[in-house]
Amino acid sequence: MIRNAEAPARAPLWHALALDEFRGVPVVAVVGGGGKTSLVYALAREVAALGGRAIVTGTTRFTPAPHGWPMPPLIEAPPAEVAARVVRAPGAGTLVVAGVEPQPAGRLAPLVPEAIAELVGLGGVDAVLVEADGSRARPFKAPGDHEPVIPACATHVVAVVGASVLGQPLDEAHVHRPECVRALVSGLPADAVCDASLIARVLAHEGGGRKHLEGRPFAVVVNQADSHPGAAQAIAEAIQQAGVARVLVAALRDSEEPLR
Repeated sequence: MIRNAEAPARAPLWHALALDEFRGVPVVAVVGGGGKTSLVYALAREVAALGGRAIVTGTTRFTPAPHGWPMPPLIEAPPAEVAARVVRAPGAGTLVVAGVEPQPAGRLAPLVPEAIAELVGLGGVDAVLVEADGSRARPFKAPGDHEPVIPACATHVVAVVGASVLGQPLDEAHVHRPECVRALVSGLPADAVCDASLIARVLAHEGGGRKHLEGRPFAVVVNQADSHPGAAQAIAEAIQQAGVARVLVAALRDSEEPLR
C-alpha cells in the first residue's frame, strides 16, 4: 500500500484515481481504447516515483512502453516461472511481465489471470497494472463477447477513451467493434457519429465500460486533452451526467502534467 504525503504532487493520476486510499495491493484493470498502454505505464512511473514497485502486465496482448518513453526491465518467462523471475528482479521501479508465446512484432504476450494473482501475493509488490482489453489503436470501443479479460484479483477497473473520436463516424476506421456499440445503443442511424452522449452511454453501460465490473471501484480517463482539450472536456461532462462519479481528463503522453 503506497500512502505518501507527496502523492498528489508526485503521483497525480494515482491520487486522482483514489488508489492511495486502497488498503492492500491495487490491481488495476485498464479497458477501452485511446491510451490504455500510456495509462498503465504512467501509473507505474508514479508508483516508482513514490518509492514503490509496480508490475505492468496484460491479460491480452499488449505493447511495450509508449514511443519515446524509457523501456523498463522486461521479464519474459514461461507462465510457471514468471513469479520466481519477478522475485529475483531489482526491487524498485517498474517491471513488465510477459509470457514467451510467439507474438506479432512489437507486442508482448499476456499472462493468464491465475498468474497475475500469484504476482499480487509476492512480497514487495505495491501495484499490479493490467492491460485487460484490446482496441487495435482505436480511441473508442465497445467490448466483444470475450472482452474484457479482467482477472478475479482485480481491485479497480479504469476505462479509457481518446477525445479524438468526438464527432467521428461510427465506423471501423475510428471505432473498434462499432457493431458492439450499436448493440448497446439501439436506434442509431446508419450514418451515426460519435457524439459525447453516445460515447458516455457506452462507457457507463454495464455491457460497455462497466462490463465485468462486479462491484469494483470504477473510473473513466478521457485522454488526448493536450491535442483535443474541448472534446475531452465535453466527453468528460457527458460521462459524469451518465452516472460515472470519477472521471479524469488527461494527457497521458505528457509525463510532466498528465492530469488536466
